[in-house]
Amino acid sequence: MEKWKKDYLKGILAEYPQMDQYIKEKELELSLSQANKREATSDGKLLITLSSDRRLRNLERNQAIIKECLENAEPEIQKIIEELYMNTKKEHNLDYVADQVFLSTRQVTRLRNQFFMELAEKLGI
Repeated sequence: MEKWKKDYLKGILAEYPQMDQYIKEKELELSLSQANKREATSDGKLLITLSSDRRLRNLERNQAIIKECLENAEPEIQKIIEELYMNTKKEHNLDYVADQVFLSTRQVTRLRNQFFMELAEKLGI
């Protein structure tokens, strides 16, 4: 897998724990901008804008795909991904995580790459 794909996946995995908050913020931002623009229009206009916003749809899509991939993953893979990318303590590395899941660093790398391949396929990258 290319480095840019791994970096992209690492980025969206790091954002995953805050995605609900990002989605709510984006919805609020759209609501406020529409409220400022809307004086004589109906509420239907706001719903169309919320449902058609590309960034909001992308966040919701990424969240659903990551959730599905994590739910379908083995418990070891879930722990690896959570420790490496979703943990607030960013000092965790492959060696630390390997010790936590009682696997070799090479096995952790292989399982992580397996998860990345599945996630990339479902995201269409």
